[in-house]
Amino acid sequence: MFTRCAASISILFLAFFAQTARAFIDPPWITPAEPRAGETVSVNIRMGICDVIVSRPGYPQITREGNSIHLLEYGHHWDGGELCIYDIGTLTEPIGAFPPGHYTVTVDFVYDNYPDGYATITLGVIPFAVAGAAAAVPVPTFTPAGLLVLTLVMICLAIETLRTRRRTSWRCFRAYEIDRAIR
Repeated sequence: MFTRCAASISILFLAFFAQTARAFIDPPWITPAEPRAGETVSVNIRMGICDVIVSRPGYPQITREGNSIHLLEYGHHWDGGELCIYDIGTLTEPIGAFPPGHYTVTVDFVYDNYPDGYATITLGVIPFAVAGAAAAVPVPTFTPAGLLVLTLVMICLAIETLRTRRRTSWRCFRAYEIDRAIR
């Protein structure tokens, strides 16, 4: 009876201090959420602790067949807790700009699963639609400073116009008097 009780207590004690697996890879998403024609679309992948995407020649691999896009990222994946040393982070991978239409991105994660070779995990399939031309962005033209400059320019032009008219009128009047005096 005592040995069963001691065994139960030790199992509960060890279970209390056991670490849970903290590895995670969130489902990928795209940015911008509603892309327009000509905008660069990016895939975002948040992961960490036991999973990380690393740089390796030949990766990422982005392929496109019609409206299907395939993104293959290379990284490290650990099942055990002793090698889970990575920070939590988000990778943003641009996949290109697309004309209007409906598209599907498949995101895969490949890692070396020694001694069995490479293993692939499908992280997600993301459908998205690209809308027509980019929306026109209004450009503010009449800020308070712009209105002040415009007002000053208008005042200067008005003064110059009045000066020119006076000179022209005076010259015309003088020419008329000289012409009358000669006759």
